Amino acid sequence: MKFTLLLSTLLFLGLGCTPAPKVISDFVPTQGKATAPNDEDASTQGPFERRLQTAISYDGLSYVSNSGWISDQANVPDAVVTQDGTLYLYYSGWVVGDRLNSSAVAISQDNGVSWTYHYIEMNGAESLHLPADPDVVLLNDGTFRMYFTSSQTGGNISIYYGESMDGINFEYKGVIISLPDRQALDSTTFKIGDTWHMYALSDKGVDELWHLTSTDGVIFEVYGLTSFPYDGKSYVPSNGVWIENKFHLMLFHPREASIVSMWTKNGLDWYPDEGTRLDPTEEETYVHDSTIVPLKNGQSLMIYTTNTP
Repeated sequence: MKFTLLLSTLLFLGLGCTPAPKVISDFVPTQGKATAPNDEDASTQGPFERRLQTAISYDGLSYVSNSGWISDQANVPDAVVTQDGTLYLYYSGWVVGDRLNSSAVAISQDNGVSWTYHYIEMNGAESLHLPADPDVVLLNDGTFRMYFTSSQTGGNISIYYGESMDGINFEYKGVIISLPDRQALDSTTFKIGDTWHMYALSDKGVDELWHLTSTDGVIFEVYGLTSFPYDGKSYVPSNGVWIENKFHLMLFHPREASIVSMWTKNGLDWYPDEGTRLDPTEEETYVHDSTIVPLKNGQSLMIYTTNTP
């Protein structure tokens, strides 16, 4: 009886339970496109004219847009799903609530039908510029580990990381890769077997990507410089999905309209998949950077970037 009362009390207080996600938004998602500063081409650079939309698949490879709008002025989506099916969608945006050029997380508890929107906090990283290009993995113990792009004042653009137990408030942990005369940015990270693989853009663009490997996801070594050639062009890797014993990595090209993919079994040898994973609708000019999560109903949800009409 005493044990039952103690257990009930602990549950009432929330002790011993995984923190529940916030259900009240910190801000309202932005609608409409923006003009890029410094005369940049807003149609091809940054989040200014980009939109986050959703698409659905029944086999994990062939996707069809379901017109699920998430945010405008948003880019570089990366999503994870917890054991209870809650979706955490990370992205960088231009106008994010009352913040500018910042990152955020949208949370859904109904398979991506509705979302709440939250600022990301990276405590202890005051010497760095605001985190960008969030690249998040969910560890077995429930820890959210975020790799992100940033730099110190006067320093080169590099990859850093932080960790969180609620997916919103992160503690800065340290640097992943920082080179004195090169840049590393916009990473994508996944684990195959016992090895973590990270691919990141370099200062030479998609023709030279950093490939890093690690046994613990914290201490990485540069495996080499590589690229993802598809149909005679170097493509940008975004995020991937496991189907049976193959990891399919989604790819896009800035001047091509559709998302394609390549697959691997070891993270080193890559082979092109046939066809496209997602094509633009009549209202869309292109579909580019994407992320995929499995849903509780057996379907797969893709969140991708496209143009803002």
